[in-house]
Amino acid sequence: MIFGFNTDVKHGDTIYHVQSEAREGELLLQTQVFVRGRCIGKKAVSYADWATDPQFGDTQKEQRLREQHREVLE
Repeated sequence: MIFGFNTDVKHGDTIYHVQSEAREGELLLQTQVFVRGRCIGKKAVSYADWATDPQFGDTQKEQRLREQHREVLE
């Protein structure tokens, strides 16, 4: 399953675009922050250790990515 989240946040005159996605091939949960199309920050967390756990599926991956997205927004 491919999923991700996108949120625009306005602060003053600046609009920040926050984009999160699961990078399946790299086993990463990645969140990037853009201003006017330029990446100004990134947070990437490996889920390679969790990927071998049979109880770690798409639901858990989505939940962790959602939490990471919220953390960056805050």
